[in-house]
Amino acid sequence: MAPGEARPLTGAGAKIVVLMNASAGTGGEEAEKREQLIREAFQAAGVEPVIHGIEPGRLGSTFEELARGADLIVAAGGDGTVSAIAGALAGGDVPLAVLPMGTLNHFAKDLGMPQELKAAAAAIVGGRIKRVDVGEVNGRVFINNSSVGLYPETVINRDRERARTGRGKWSAMALAAVRVLRRFPLLSACITLPERTFVAKTPLIFVGNNEYTINVLQLGERAELDRGQLSLYMMRCRGRLYMFWLMVRAIVGSLDAVRDFEAVTSSEVVVRLRQRHLQVAVDGEVVPMRSPLRYRIRPLALAVMFPATAEAT
Repeated sequence: MAPGEARPLTGAGAKIVVLMNASAGTGGEEAEKREQLIREAFQAAGVEPVIHGIEPGRLGSTFEELARGADLIVAAGGDGTVSAIAGALAGGDVPLAVLPMGTLNHFAKDLGMPQELKAAAAAIVGGRIKRVDVGEVNGRVFINNSSVGLYPETVINRDRERARTGRGKWSAMALAAVRVLRRFPLLSACITLPERTFVAKTPLIFVGNNEYTINVLQLGERAELDRGQLSLYMMRCRGRLYMFWLMVRAIVGSLDAVRDFEAVTSSEVVVRLRQRHLQVAVDGEVVPMRSPLRYRIRPLALAVMFPATAEAT
């Protein structure tokens, strides 16, 4: 397939393998119910899928066996599941499709994939394949973004809160965010791009796979997934009070208009921090890494199924 070319999945007897996040939910009965719903959704689209339950964090050496002979791999789950499977497929020719079954489903939305199960299965069966970029940090593939600072620390605190009290995901996240904001130290970072190096104090360094739209304090969707660029976003701060002041300014105005907000695109980014051992968010999952963090873009490394009605971004 030529770079940027979109094509249909060829062959009426194409083997579609669905890898479902079996660890999501509350137990075996729920997993069986989700598997049945997935099977029925694809059968309604005229396909009999092969379905395997997986634990994304333990995919590793079992992937080759599960994916053997597949013409299409479908990731059924949230962004963490999709990211793990994309990491195994990146650099190859077997395409990835996404059946959105997570909380946020950022990658599925950027592909234009319907969020309802049967509609998504039909869109996959009738879709077209195109290659897109992936990002990489210290050898770990990401499809959406990676960050260090406030966000991964908040996720860690959220999970501790949920384990301790049984709180729901969103209430635990809100409480964790308040706690982290009150005590988290600013990062002293040295950022190296191919064309320049700069230093800054910041609460968060965010690196995206291609460029995100910016709206006040929220990073939105991506218009394109194949521009061969990383996007770096960070807010320069001189202290904790100044950080809160910047947030207030961003709320009442436009984030990209804030003088101390840095937004650049590049093919490579190296982040050096004083801390040797870091907690890094990669597509919403927190993983331990060592400084420096070496980010790079891998242009057109992943074949992906887009809905035929969606513009192949």
